[in-house]
Amino acid sequence: MNTDDLTTRLVQGRTLAHAALPASGMRRASKLSAKYQREGYMQAFDATTLWYDAIWRDGIVHLVCPKLNNLKAEVQKGAFTLDGMPVRIKRLRRFYRHDIIELPFTTCPTEVRLKAFGTTISSPVNGQETAPFAGLNAALCLSKNNDLRWITDFAQFHVEQHGLEALILMDNGSTDYGISDIEDALSLTDLKRIMVVSTPRPYGPRGRAPYARTEKYLQTALFNVLRLRWLGQARAVLSCDIDELVHTPGTTIFDMALKSWGGFVRVPGYWRYPDPEAADPSLHASHTHLKSSDKPCPTKWCINPAGPLGGFQWDTHLLERLPLPSLFTNKQGKFWHCRSTTTGWKSNRNAKQETGLQPDRETAEVLAQVFNPPA
Repeated sequence: MNTDDLTTRLVQGRTLAHAALPASGMRRASKLSAKYQREGYMQAFDATTLWYDAIWRDGIVHLVCPKLNNLKAEVQKGAFTLDGMPVRIKRLRRFYRHDIIELPFTTCPTEVRLKAFGTTISSPVNGQETAPFAGLNAALCLSKNNDLRWITDFAQFHVEQHGLEALILMDNGSTDYGISDIEDALSLTDLKRIMVVSTPRPYGPRGRAPYARTEKYLQTALFNVLRLRWLGQARAVLSCDIDELVHTPGTTIFDMALKSWGGFVRVPGYWRYPDPEAADPSLHASHTHLKSSDKPCPTKWCINPAGPLGGFQWDTHLLERLPLPSLFTNKQGKFWHCRSTTTGWKSNRNAKQETGLQPDRETAEVLAQVFNPPA
């Protein structure tokens, strides 16, 4: 691969226009009562981010925020300027795990400022940049310290099985390697476009049921940063994690989405476990076994972002506020959730010896096609 080809494939140097509360003073408060907060909850809670990114699109600057909670009144009383010109909030859109402040401005400004909280908070404003991903089958995922082999295997599987062409990986503060290491690893795949964005912000705490994900702001907010800023003209966009492999016999997940009503499809997930004799049980290729007693995992999705449902907010498992979401689930597709392809940050899946495993021929054959092709 020559240097010119790699330069074309890599979209580098992209940053988010992050803004935070001052070092002292008011903080975002959690809305969960103490009985629903696990040990270490408030240490993982993002009390200081005001907005993750500022994006100008179609005459509006969108400030994509964590839930404002108790900060809302102070923000609304504050004074916004765009390139020094006073502006009023056009609309404050409130969602389950993020909020979006909309500020009207005819052209893309350079800077946004907010005079509030006893100080002035500012950030650059980014314009839309859809050209690198226009017309491509794209995927997005959030990752932290995942083994580089897992990342490249995830990408190459979807390249070969689904025609994946572009991947945006949001790196959530990895300490095992740098952004350039991820780019170098992904450059060994057949992706046409690669972008790695550093997002070293708190992922968010896990609460007790039924509020396990209520204040995990980061992932949902970043999905909508990507929707607004980069992926609006992609052919289709797949949302799934590094430990998940999509399988849609006879078609691709991208074509399935484009042929679905509204240009949107959800597929259920099923756990897969490594072969007990596998040399490296963490690899996707080792996950050839199942347990018949397992229940399906929550769905993942693929969407045509320029289609009729493109205005809905992207969430981890669905489109927020989409009526009758179960009607968009296509059980002809699925994803395999690889049990041991994990750093253990969410739950220690490798801690117990699994019982009741049985080989799954379909999974084994598909994984072999990608990871162990015949000579």
